[in-house]
Amino acid sequence: MKIVSGINNVMWSGPLLILLLGIHIYFTIRTGFVQRKIKKAVKYSVKGEASEGMSAFGTLTTTLAATLGTGNIIGVSTAVYLGGPGGVFWCWVTGLLGMATTYGETLLSCCYRSKDAEGHNVGGVMYVLERGLGKKRLAFFYSFLICLSAFCAGCTTQSNAISETCMDVWGIPKWAAGIVVALPVGLVILQGVKWIEQVCMALVPAMAFLFLGGCIAFIFLNASVLPEAVLVIIESAFSKSAFLGGAVGFSVGRALRYGVARGLFTNEAGLGTSGIAAASGSEHTSPERQGLISMTATFWDTVVMCAITGIVVVMFVLRNEQALVDLPAGLLVKGAFATLPLLGEELIAVATVCFAVATLIGWSYFGQVAADYMGGKSLVRSYQYIYVIMIFAGAVMPMGIVWEITDFINIFILIPAVYALIKCRKNIWGR
Repeated sequence: MKIVSGINNVMWSGPLLILLLGIHIYFTIRTGFVQRKIKKAVKYSVKGEASEGMSAFGTLTTTLAATLGTGNIIGVSTAVYLGGPGGVFWCWVTGLLGMATTYGETLLSCCYRSKDAEGHNVGGVMYVLERGLGKKRLAFFYSFLICLSAFCAGCTTQSNAISETCMDVWGIPKWAAGIVVALPVGLVILQGVKWIEQVCMALVPAMAFLFLGGCIAFIFLNASVLPEAVLVIIESAFSKSAFLGGAVGFSVGRALRYGVARGLFTNEAGLGTSGIAAASGSEHTSPERQGLISMTATFWDTVVMCAITGIVVVMFVLRNEQALVDLPAGLLVKGAFATLPLLGEELIAVATVCFAVATLIGWSYFGQVAADYMGGKSLVRSYQYIYVIMIFAGAVMPMGIVWEITDFINIFILIPAVYALIKCRKNIWGR
């Protein structure tokens, strides 16, 4: 694990930060600041056509189901814990600029999508690599990595968060929580894409409003600290900060490293996964429109959710100076919610479970498309069974190294995804 940690520190402290931010900035400029079309994109996402394939809202909520996971809670907590308040700013910037990258990779995925054996629309970076660039081996490798990430980052991390939460708040044994989650999620997954879409459309808005409601309540009750929290976040992003009167110090490099890495983990802009859900949409929705719809997922996930979560965490630490010492990295949001006067711990527990379940379902579809690309329907069924087993395994296995593994896998998913994006970039602004 020291080797993995060492590689992550090298890659995420320089090369990949430059690559990722560079890609985000490049596509922001070359698309003419496509982020300015967010109002139109939101309208498209709720009024899209619904014929064959997923509806516009279905593709959006499936993407959000995969990205609005424990990264928005635990990931933001670790960004502040390990990178300082400045990590919140760089996480936010990654999301804001990453909207253009999401637009581009989604548009390409829709341009090069294909049909599976049952006639459903399928797409993603693997199809861009094969059909757009003739790189079938690289496409196969990318698909393998997506399946691996589905089992690890998309599955075991989420089920472990559920079991830890259930044990901590309600005293439910981890193995019992694993079974209770694996059975219904497994049922949804095995029923196919329509069930996945319907569950995501119902679950995602409900869980987002639940969590945001708790955050807004905390901010309202601690409004006097809000200006200081915002100032600390901005200052710490550009200068070495002495947080809490010099008790804890953070560098700009650490803020960048953990802010960008956690931003990527939450919104996945640059990994190409948003294109997998988007390509399943109706062919009557143009690639450009679908790109705008998927762009809103990055907006809601990071520009809104992670920013608000980060502000809550920094406000909580400013109010409770011992928090960075007394609490583990991933429990700062929980600590903030625990200060709410009514059912705070229960609220964050339910939100965590909902976020994790949504990610389990959303990421299962990403891996399913990748498995179908590698081996067709027979491999898809095997993948689905293994995925359900991994839900239970993740609930009971120790996960102390999970974030390092997640960052490590993302390195190898990011490279072919960015390669396809750059090589096919003319198809984005040449349309």
